[in-house]
Order: sequence, then C-alpha cells, then structure tokens
Amino acid sequence: MHSRTTELPTLAIIGPSGAGKSSVIRQLYDEGLIHVNPTWTTRPPRPGEVEESLEHLFVTPEEFKEKESAGFFLEAVEMFGLPFRYGLPPIKKSEPGRPSLVMLRASLVPLFNKYFPNHIIYQIEDDVTRIQERLEARQKHGEDLGSRLSDYEREVEAGRKIADRVFVNKDLDTLAKDIKQALLEDFGK
Repeated sequence: MHSRTTELPTLAIIGPSGAGKSSVIRQLYDEGLIHVNPTWTTRPPRPGEVEESLEHLFVTPEEFKEKESAGFFLEAVEMFGLPFRYGLPPIKKSEPGRPSLVMLRASLVPLFNKYFPNHIIYQIEDDVTRIQERLEARQKHGEDLGSRLSDYEREVEAGRKIADRVFVNKDLDTLAKDIKQALLEDFGK
C-alpha cells in the first residue's frame, strides 16, 4: 500500500464528477474523521455549494491571481478545457486517526506526487447511469458539463491504475462505512 515513515501519508480522494466524492467527504468531516484541505478555484459554485463545500474555496479570478502572484499555491492549473483555475494550497500534515485530505482528479495526481510522495489514494466510482443522472441535474442548475460524462470511462480507468483503494458508491452510508474502515487500517490511532 504505502511506505510507513515517521510522517503519516496525505490522503487524496479521486474519481469522476458525480461519483459522490464531495458527499462522502462532508460526512467523514462531520464525524471528525478527516481534515479537509480545500483547493481554490475560480469555477462558479453550484447552487448551495458555497455554504456546503469543504473541498473547494470559490474566489474571483482577481483573488486567485493575487494568491498565485504571492506564491501561495503549490500548483495552479486549468482543467477540462474550461477557463477556470484550480490551485493546490499548502496542506496540513496528517495526524493519527485524522488524515489530511485533498480532493483531486486523477489527471492531477502526478503534480500531487511532486509535493506529497507519501500518500494514499482512494478512488470513488459509481454506476455511469447514476452519474449521468447527477450530472444532468447539475446541468439543469446551469453547470456546463464539458467533457465530464464522455470522459467517465477514461477517468475511471486512469484512477484505477493509481488508486490504492477503489470504492463503489452503491449508497452514501455504505460508502462512508467502507471508507471509515479503510481509514482505520491506513491511518489508525
């Protein structure tokens, strides 16, 4: 799985859009099981996302550029061919029983590796039909789907190649239970 050093690994959760990453992260955070390090983004938030999001901080392009110019981000990128920027800030170290987590996409793991070679990656997947329903619901609220659904299989396969563990989201409670068990095994007290 990972090499045990004196420092606990950093946890990255990856998976395609609509797989349930944000929902399970919120649940684990609410139970005090993880520390979430939000990425910064210029992407417009979905309805309710500003109040609910732990995994992203939404800022204007000007605020983002200011932080980037000040050297705040470890890395800053554009993704999906869209004009939005994402920035990876410094990440808090993991503690026994409470790993430090960041939510990423599989394509960003090589950049993550550069800064956090001691890490564990959990991939979350779901049935493509359920993901399509979620993404279509987001589209009704004005979100541009871009290539997210058409790239689903490619993203799942890319993630499987780099993930230490793969979880299938059959329902949120089961997913959270399975991840809690993995957290105990990988980051136990």
